[in-house]
Amino acid sequence: MARKVGLTRFAQPVRRYTSEPISKTRVRFAPSPTGYLHLGGLRTALYNYLLARQGGGSCLLRIEDTDQTRFVPGATESLIRALEWAGVKFDEGPTIGGPHEPYQQSKRLDIYSKHADTLLEHGHAYRCFCSSERLALVRLEAQKTGRTASYDRKCSYLSKEESQERADKGESFVVRMKVPDGKTIVQDEVHGKVEFSNREVDDSVLMKSDGFPTYHLANVVDDHLMGITHVIRGQEWLPSAPKHVLLYEMFGWDTPKFAHVPLLLNPDKTKLSKRSGDVNVEDYRDKGYFPEAVVNFVALLGWHPGTTDEIFDIEGLTKAFSLKNIQQSNAVVLREKLDWINKMHLLRRAESQKGLLGMAAMVRPKIETDLGPLSQDYSDEYIARVIDTLKERIKNVYDVPDLCGYYFRTPTYDSKESVAYRTQVGDAALEKILPTARELLASASGKELVKDDAKALLKTIADTHKLKLPVVMNALRYTVSGVKARGAHVGAGVPETLSTLGPETVLRRIDQVLATILKK
Repeated sequence: MARKVGLTRFAQPVRRYTSEPISKTRVRFAPSPTGYLHLGGLRTALYNYLLARQGGGSCLLRIEDTDQTRFVPGATESLIRALEWAGVKFDEGPTIGGPHEPYQQSKRLDIYSKHADTLLEHGHAYRCFCSSERLALVRLEAQKTGRTASYDRKCSYLSKEESQERADKGESFVVRMKVPDGKTIVQDEVHGKVEFSNREVDDSVLMKSDGFPTYHLANVVDDHLMGITHVIRGQEWLPSAPKHVLLYEMFGWDTPKFAHVPLLLNPDKTKLSKRSGDVNVEDYRDKGYFPEAVVNFVALLGWHPGTTDEIFDIEGLTKAFSLKNIQQSNAVVLREKLDWINKMHLLRRAESQKGLLGMAAMVRPKIETDLGPLSQDYSDEYIARVIDTLKERIKNVYDVPDLCGYYFRTPTYDSKESVAYRTQVGDAALEKILPTARELLASASGKELVKDDAKALLKTIADTHKLKLPVVMNALRYTVSGVKARGAHVGAGVPETLSTLGPETVLRRIDQVLATILKK
């Protein structure tokens, strides 16, 4: 059943100028270079990419930079870097080339100008000479009467001759579309059949006085000329869809399939925006999230696979994706869900030595930034062992330097937490346990301390002094880490920690703690 907006029926005759059949899926991601890549932008790019890959089609990147007032230098390069990091690849685009170059709208102005002239010639558009002051008054009057602020069509009543004469004299003008009476139907893959009364559709500007097109004209012209079969974009564009359908009708072109995907919301249900905090893809990259985790996360923001599965790599998403499973309701962005997904991908990576070494290389710069340069003793293989030891207890590889710095630096033992932990363990227990631990470790000097050997060492100490095993483990945990494994700190089991640090490091830290106690 159609969603109705208004009452009257569209009855505008159209002329068919050009139309070429398209056999394969062709989609595009068309961002504006106004800043960093937003999570919503990545989701749109991803959905387009997945749909193209499913049908052996093409996905192109087009830069929509016609709004020169919002252009940010370097934004295009930033967008491309973020998309490459996420693994969203294109078949055509500004850095790749392709049969429809250029893929940057500011370099296609002649194309839009010619198509605007075509609309003028056939009476589907008109020149508007109204000043900005007059337009402001029109908006003010509309607000006073409670009407939607829209143009009053004053210039639509100019004759073609007067309009042309004023243009020839150099009078500044914009080109507006001439919306016909009736209604416009938008067939949407997500929202179904949506009807709009044309009385609610404004005569929007198509060409600005500076010779640049607006989004409405440029995206329709380019989508047609580039053979786009599906337009996947945010739900905020659904109210503009009737303008675009009308433009396709006016040109006599086939309309692509539309899919308007749900909005992204903050946990408090406000719209996610650049002012909301971490909404840029590069923010997540810089905080140590894996690209496959961020992609997995955004894929599930408004789409479901129809199963209980939630963890996907890009190949799995390609197989599972379907426009029919995109929901109409808005999606809430929850950091906790991203953290969980990231942990699942961390565990996947940790299943192989290659994956562990990759994570080690990824986190090394973060460790050195936070803790200082690492000596040659801290190889990628060592960092990989640390990650493998901690994998069940961390959600993000950046947790390693943030929460487990003792794997790379000797504890100072003078923090408030460390002093409290020493008090809990007790110097008497340390004086009893550590010499025995030192003797046992020294006797095995030169050997690798595997987990089972570390377990046996702890049990031997407990049996020797007739202590409970937790007492021994707390003494050794304090000695090697200086902190208790809770709250802001995480840690593996004591046997795993001793094994990862190695006997030489453990011996040095035992000596340091014993020396501190003897100074009392």
